[in-house]
Amino acid sequence: MEHKICVLIIDSETESVNNLKEILEQNSSISVIDNAEDSDQALLKVIDSTPDIVFIHYPSKGKAVAEFLKFIQTKLTETTIVFVSESKESAVHAIRNGVFHYLLKPIQSEELYKIIDKVQLIKQNNVQFKIKQIIEKSTEEKRLLFQTSKGYILIDPEEILYFMADGILTELHLTQNRMEIIYLFLSKIEELVDSNDFMRSSRKYLINKKYIRKVIKSSNTIVLFHDGKEYIVKGSKQHIRNLTKFSTE
Repeated sequence: MEHKICVLIIDSETESVNNLKEILEQNSSISVIDNAEDSDQALLKVIDSTPDIVFIHYPSKGKAVAEFLKFIQTKLTETTIVFVSESKESAVHAIRNGVFHYLLKPIQSEELYKIIDKVQLIKQNNVQFKIKQIIEKSTEEKRLLFQTSKGYILIDPEEILYFMADGILTELHLTQNRMEIIYLFLSKIEELVDSNDFMRSSRKYLINKKYIRKVIKSSNTIVLFHDGKEYIVKGSKQHIRNLTKFSTE
């Protein structure tokens, strides 16, 4: 899932701002682009908003450059600062100010997009971490978090009938005839679920033991049952042998 990125540009040169905007607008990750002429004006803008990336021309105009950088680094810790300059000496000044990203003018889209990709990854990890915190705070229920093409979903293991590997993706088959495509290999999912509740029936399937109704040795198949409906999944000979405690045909 792609997270949208908000950008603030601090530069007093109109042509320079427009050139950077033109490159940014070509990237689908960017949703909002704002600009300020100097650090004083920028400080007022970031107080009211939280940009994901701040591009600051170095040397920057304004009396509050140090205060601006300190505010970002202490109050908006998830915001990435990028120094932009005509000289490589800006890299030295950037590091001295605790800034580890810089771009040289004229800005190359390839270098700019590398920074955007890093911010995307940080943003995604932050979202996942926050969701994980929310889940861990809940002591009343144990739910699993998965990423789908539509976003993130929280699923009670009781709702899961089985997982089926489909190339690099996995189909999540749920009760009430629901199905989701999740971005996780079956081997990784197996590490997340409780082995007391789920088991492999083959390389392709991971099934919920609760819903096993019968095992058919002659065809190496397993019948899952829920709410009056049967679900047939394939099993390997070895896994079928491990299911002898269930009724067979």
